[in-house]
Amino acid sequence: MAGRRPRAARRARTRGHAALVRDLERLARLEPGGSPDRPLAVESVAQVDVMATRRPCPLCEGNVRLVEHVAETVDGIRLRVAQIACTLCGVARARYYRLDEPPALH
Repeated sequence: MAGRRPRAARRARTRGHAALVRDLERLARLEPGGSPDRPLAVESVAQVDVMATRRPCPLCEGNVRLVEHVAETVDGIRLRVAQIACTLCGVARARYYRLDEPPALH
């Protein structure tokens, strides 16, 4: 009976960790840039690479690296999509950006 307690405790920790990861992933998708319907506004395509790597991984707070940066059209809206990966935990995700025109000078 004593042999089952450590295993049960490990399973409970694993379930708790999995639930935490799901919640953190859900929150990351709700943040600005976390989904195509919540893109971050940028004035220049050059800003995407810098902004994509500025924020840490939402799961482990590790640094992220840019894997690729592409243009996509989602629901008729032209977006820039930065595919990033965490250098610590390895989780890959996308961050979404919308290119806004700079204000016209009068």
